[in-house]
Amino acid sequence: MKILTISVAAYNAAKDLPRCIDSLVNTAVSEELDIIIVNDGSTDNTLEVATDYQNRYEGIVRVIDKPNGGHGSTINASLQAAEGKYYRIVDADDWVDKEGLEKLIKNLRDESADLVLTPYHEVDADTLERRKTVYPYNDDMKTGDRHSVDEAEKVTLFMHSTTYKTDVLKKMGPIIDEKCFYVDVEYTLFPLKYVSDFVCYDFPVYEYLLGTPAQSMNRKVRIDRREQHLKVLYNVAEYYEREKAQLSDNKSRVILRLTRYVMLNQYKIYFSMNDAKALDEVRDFDKKIGKLSPDVYRGPEGRFMYIVRFNRITGFVLFPLWAKVLRDKIDTF
Repeated sequence: MKILTISVAAYNAAKDLPRCIDSLVNTAVSEELDIIIVNDGSTDNTLEVATDYQNRYEGIVRVIDKPNGGHGSTINASLQAAEGKYYRIVDADDWVDKEGLEKLIKNLRDESADLVLTPYHEVDADTLERRKTVYPYNDDMKTGDRHSVDEAEKVTLFMHSTTYKTDVLKKMGPIIDEKCFYVDVEYTLFPLKYVSDFVCYDFPVYEYLLGTPAQSMNRKVRIDRREQHLKVLYNVAEYYEREKAQLSDNKSRVILRLTRYVMLNQYKIYFSMNDAKALDEVRDFDKKIGKLSPDVYRGPEGRFMYIVRFNRITGFVLFPLWAKVLRDKIDTF
């Protein structure tokens, strides 16, 4: 029986893919893995590398070859084909901790919770050294025990931390946006509607590479792709408004909290821009998000939100000055 489906989105990833897949197959639990490499219309030899792994690890590694459709399309495609009891994502330029993966599979064999959360390591792209361990749950959360979704306010849904029951994700259907970056927000939030319980484990599984020039969270990349980030924000905000009446208060608050965080990141993108378009764009965005979801618009507490509120009150007349002052400090907020 396959315990865990691991979906690996691979676009022009021939160089990075071996490190990722080797971290999965060179474990004591490889026979219990359903590894699906989704070649997303690569123009290098990613397909050849993936096919070689499929041939060498028959029954463990499978390849889906499809036209380019973005990260969301790889999730939609692999989820339809998934055979594991649980499902998680590993990007082709990331990898897993061998010991952590083996512990995860050992626990998942008898697990029945809809959602499993584990910490992850942030890894420096230049040195490959671990920067820190990120925990998706509060310090007072007891690990190893089943928790009702009513306690979901005590956790944060990072893509690198989440392992969903496959049946739960399939209820969601193929609704992740395609040809769009930043869809990890949709992937972590949309299934929450069908989650009744979750469990947290205290061992890291995912090794998340940070600091590459092409990374979606790189400042220049975020500016260049700001329309895609905005699209995802509007989708999640609309989802919150549409579903909040049917969701429990706790589920709604979890979705609201993360959506507000995405909203703040959109403001940070505008404050990071150097051109005159930023003022018009931030004013237009502020007006639209306020109409779309007043709950999201109120935002969380914090220094940066105070700055946003001040700019709202003043009609953003001092926005260029604020942007100049904050441009090189924006990531510290």
